[in-house]
Amino acid sequence: MAQIGDLVQKAGIYTNPGVVTEKKEDGTVIVDTEPMSVNKFHRYANTTGLTEREKATFNGILDEIYQKEDDVEKINDIQMSIDKLKVDPTNQKVVQYLRNQQAHLIRKAKQLPRTFNWDESNLRGTK
Repeated sequence: MAQIGDLVQKAGIYTNPGVVTEKKEDGTVIVDTEPMSVNKFHRYANTTGLTEREKATFNGILDEIYQKEDDVEKINDIQMSIDKLKVDPTNQKVVQYLRNQQAHLIRKAKQLPRTFNWDESNLRGTK
């Protein structure tokens, strides 16, 4: 089921990527191929699967974090956001997308977050 802001790689004979901007009652959707419309919902990653509110939350967090130049700072800031958001189960999808973005930065910078929260029962080698 398509949601507002979902990425459409191509549809039928139309080969430009776009985003769903409107859903009609007859089951059709309006797809906008304007690059700025795509950028509105997918600035950092493909956020298809998130609701419009979740996309805005995800992009808002990364808009603030990506103002920094240092990738390690970005990794740590994303981790702090993840730790804050994962307390509320309704943020589960946003947290997963942030983890994916963090993983991308970890591979790029070859660094791990300085601190992170982890379930004690999942720690190995502490006995």
